[in-house]
Amino acid sequence: MNSTTKTLAFLLTAATVVCSCNGDKESVKAAENEVFAIHDEVMPKVMGDLVNLKKQLNKRITSLDSVKASGSAAAVLRTDEEKAQVIQLNQNLTIADSLMNHWMAQYNGDTLDKLPSDQALYYLTTQKDIITDVKTKVNSSIEQARQFLGKK
Repeated sequence: MNSTTKTLAFLLTAATVVCSCNGDKESVKAAENEVFAIHDEVMPKVMGDLVNLKKQLNKRITSLDSVKASGSAAAVLRTDEEKAQVIQLNQNLTIADSLMNHWMAQYNGDTLDKLPSDQALYYLTTQKDIITDVKTKVNSSIEQARQFLGKK
C-alpha cells in the first residue's frame, strides 16, 4: 500500500469515527428532547390546573364542614362520605405534584456529556419512563378531580 492510499484510508477511518460520535451525540440530544417534551407538556398542568383544583377541593371541604355542623344524621353521613372522597382526590393531586417535584430534583442532565453515549441513552430511556408515569398520574388525578367537581 502506498502512502497516498494509507493517508486516504486513515482519513476515511477518522471521518467515520467523527461522524459516528456526532451521530451518538445527536441521538442523546434527541432522547433528551423527548424527555423534556413530556416534562414541558405536564409542567403547566401541575402549576395551573393541579393547583387550582386543590384550591377548589379545599373550599369544598370547608363547605362540607359547615353543612355537617347544621345537618341531620343522614346529611352528616353523606357529608362524611363526600368529604372522604374529596380528601382522597386532594391527596392524589398532592402525590402527582410531589412526583413531578421529585423527578425534577433527581434528574441529572448535567452529566450526560460525561457519560458514554450508550449509558446516556439508557439513562434517558429510564427518565422517559419515569416522566411518562408522572404524566399519567398528573393527568388522571386532574381528570378525577374535574369529574368530581363537575358533578357538584
